[in-house]
Amino acid sequence: MTISSTSRANPILLVIHGGPGSTYSMFEDATQQFARQFTVVHWDQRGAGKTYRKQKVVPRNLQTLVEDGLTLTQKLKRVFPDVPIILWGSSIGSILANLMVQQGENLYDLYVATEQMTQDSHQFAYDQLLAETKHQSLRRHWLQKLPADAHHWTAKQINQFNIFSAIQRSDVPNMVTTLFIKNMLQNRDYSWQDCLAFIQGMRASYRALHKELDAFDYRRLLTKIGMPFVIFQGAHDPITPAQATQRYFDQVQAPVKKLFIVPGAGHLCLFARPKEVSELRRLVFANKYDDRGCRPRRNLA
Repeated sequence: MTISSTSRANPILLVIHGGPGSTYSMFEDATQQFARQFTVVHWDQRGAGKTYRKQKVVPRNLQTLVEDGLTLTQKLKRVFPDVPIILWGSSIGSILANLMVQQGENLYDLYVATEQMTQDSHQFAYDQLLAETKHQSLRRHWLQKLPADAHHWTAKQINQFNIFSAIQRSDVPNMVTTLFIKNMLQNRDYSWQDCLAFIQGMRASYRALHKELDAFDYRRLLTKIGMPFVIFQGAHDPITPAQATQRYFDQVQAPVKKLFIVPGAGHLCLFARPKEVSELRRLVFANKYDDRGCRPRRNLA
C-alpha cells in the first residue's frame, strides 16, 4: 500500500484497481496530481504487483478481495479518524468496490466508479468494434471468431478482446503501451522485479478468479445507494463503452448521482486525464458534512 497526500485532513481516495491483479500503483504522475486534493491510497491487492512479489498468495475468490478491502478501510479510519473516505473502483475493481459498498456502506462517504463493468459492457464493446472494422477484413475476421453473444464469453475471450480492442484505438491513450508500460518504465519506484511481479501476479490472479468472473451475475451490482454515486467514463472507451455505463447509471437510485464523460479518453480515463479529478473534489465539497466531518447530508440535490 502507498499513501500520497499534501495534508492529513484531505479526503481519502481509496483506489480499487482492476485486472484481476492489475495494480495501479505505478501511475506516479497521475497520483501526484490527485494528491494535491486527496490522500490517495493505492493498494496492491492480494495476488497483485508488489504484494504478490512479497508473498505469492492469490485470492480464493472475489469475496476474499472484498473482505481484504473492508479490513483495509477500517485500518484507514483508525489512522485517519474523522476523514471522509471516497471509494474508487476501476474496471474489474468497480465490481469489487460495488460489493464493498454493499457490505460496508457505513464506512464510506462517496462511491466513485471509472470503467464501470456492467452486464452489457462486453456486448456493446463487441458491436461497436465490429461496426468500426467493417472495411478491415483481417480484424473483422478475428472478431467473428468470438461468439456474437458476448454474455457467453469466457474470461479468456474477454481478456483477448480487451487487449485487441485497446490496441485498435489510435485516437485515445492506449491502455497497454501509453499507460501501463510507459508508467512502469518511468516510475523510479518500480524495479524490474516489480514489473515481473506485476505480470506474474496478473497471470496468477486470472487463474484463481477466471471461473468466478466467467459466471459473475451482474444483477449483484447495487441499484440503490444512500451516498453520492459518481461515474467517470471515457468518451471513447473500447472496453466499457459509454452506452453500457449510461444504461447502468440510469438504473441506480442515489441521493446525488453524477456521470462525467471524459473527452479524449478511453479505458483508465482518470489516469489518461488526471485533471478531471478536480470535478470530484468540487462534488465532495459541495456536500456539507455533518458535525463529525464524515457523512454528507442526504438531502442535497
